[in-house]
Amino acid sequence: MEAINSLIRTIKVFFTVSLFYCKLGFIYFARLRRKGSYNHSIVVLGDDHALGVGDYSTLTAGSGLAHKLGRELAKETSIRQSWQIWNRGEYKTCTEDWLHPADSKRKEKPTLLTKLFQDPKFLKAEIVIVMLGSNDALRKDPATTPQETVRNLELICQALKRTGNENKSIYLCTIPTAGDDTFLTEEQLADNLTRNRLIEAYCEKNADGVRPGLQIDLTSNFEMKRRNLYWQDGRHFSSTGYTKMAKDWVPMVRPDIVKREFALVRSALGM
Repeated sequence: MEAINSLIRTIKVFFTVSLFYCKLGFIYFARLRRKGSYNHSIVVLGDDHALGVGDYSTLTAGSGLAHKLGRELAKETSIRQSWQIWNRGEYKTCTEDWLHPADSKRKEKPTLLTKLFQDPKFLKAEIVIVMLGSNDALRKDPATTPQETVRNLELICQALKRTGNENKSIYLCTIPTAGDDTFLTEEQLADNLTRNRLIEAYCEKNADGVRPGLQIDLTSNFEMKRRNLYWQDGRHFSSTGYTKMAKDWVPMVRPDIVKREFALVRSALGM
């Protein structure tokens, strides 16, 4: 009996190790399929939702939108070059935490944006996705008004625009509102609705060249009402939710990506 149990354990270990190397091989060949030295990068920054809270991660795979979007772009036959996506989400951060020190009224100045601007991966990024603002409604002493949230987002986007790649695209998402009826007061619920209306108006105005990102709130996008899109707390996205977002992002950024790939080929050919 002991010999049989030992054999079963050996077989389990063999299949676990085999699966691990199969995953490594898949990642290697997926990257190899992208052509030559034509490399591009995307940065996803913001709060819990940018970080990927609610998703799972493994030794060979990250979590959240950054990981899921990279996988979806790899499937696209119209995208011929290499696109690396970097996760720069920070847990439980609010818009004030991401302000440039010069724009902050705090005595102790925030440092997240300063650190980001020292990151070579950001400096080379051609596309930046901003998912930020969901924690502003929970902030106290002092509270952050919807107008202050959107003003902070404007200042953050302006700072992102003038630092690093001059030709970068910035996409600003609406604030997820799943779970608000559980975690927020009636006044805070109304404030989040106002925040999203102001974000949409800001992107529509396009004064800073900021493009509308995904609408991931319940009011603007009825598809986000599916229960399986959210983690057990009902507020953060699940693996299914991040996968859906990644698939929804592909048609939104595909024209931008293809245009950039074509421009790089033209430049390489001296056209």
